[in-house]
Amino acid sequence: MLWILVIVTILHVLPAMFWAGSTAVLARSGAVGIEELAYPQLGAAATAILAGIVLWVLNHKGAEGTGENVLKAGAGCAILAVLLPIATLPRVRRLIATADAGKLALRKNIEVRQRIAAGLLALTVACMVVWRYF
Repeated sequence: MLWILVIVTILHVLPAMFWAGSTAVLARSGAVGIEELAYPQLGAAATAILAGIVLWVLNHKGAEGTGENVLKAGAGCAILAVLLPIATLPRVRRLIATADAGKLALRKNIEVRQRIAAGLLALTVACMVVWRYF
């Protein structure tokens, strides 16, 4: 059973690192590179969330305490954070198809969404780090 936890934890943490890291970079760079990162970001997010669900099922059986509620709050932030890039996909497609003149406004909108998602992911990480201490 331990090896399953190790593998699922790796499948949770590594994609989550890419997701959070790329979100933070896009949030601070004016969304430069979103055209190449949009789909890998969503794939990493989906993998991290699904592995997180598996980790929850394997590790949190029985009564729930404050720690589990903190972890749930972090999971909620992650789910909200993934909804923003999903909602941004039509803008990313338009960004790819648009001439240079119209790209600035699209990038600004995408950047704002990435900044919000980066904040939510920072809260997620904070919740995952501290949940055991409650």
